[in-house]
Amino acid sequence: MAIRFNVALDVRRFAEDLDALGRRGPALMARAINRAGISGKTAVVKAVAADTGLPQKNVERDLKIDKANPTAPQLTITVLGRRIPLIAFQARGPEPSKGRGRGVSYRLPGARGRIANAFIATMPGGHRGVYKRRGTGRLPIRELFGPSIPKVFEKFLGIFGTVSAQSFEKNLEHEIAFAKSKEEAA
Repeated sequence: MAIRFNVALDVRRFAEDLDALGRRGPALMARAINRAGISGKTAVVKAVAADTGLPQKNVERDLKIDKANPTAPQLTITVLGRRIPLIAFQARGPEPSKGRGRGVSYRLPGARGRIANAFIATMPGGHRGVYKRRGTGRLPIRELFGPSIPKVFEKFLGIFGTVSAQSFEKNLEHEIAFAKSKEEAA
């Protein structure tokens, strides 16, 4: 699953200054957009990590940024990822249960859960997970999962947009002021 998200930023307030800078204007704007995207990404990574209880590095690796450049002043953030295995949410239970388990408990921030008749097992390939039988027989079994990073990211789109817009204005003001000071010094 992947989500692409574009942020629309208002540059009307800076139009005169950008026009006065001529051909350097698009490069300044691209730099400001990229810094704004990084600020927004940082804020949303913290929010998603806090919501899921996962380490920030695990969340960050699923967010990719396509940076803006002077010819295409547009930043795109892509959120990748599948559902997160339930074992990542501090799952606890008997391993192997051998039919004596009371299920598996797991922890999400703000809530704990328990799945009766589930068990933790390590597969022959080394993958460790939380599983549940599909029927009354020993096989087939299926692995259990929690939410996906893209699904959780959707809850925090507002944070990304707000932080990016604030950062963009601040960075563009700084870039314009710096470019003007270099012109005056020359």
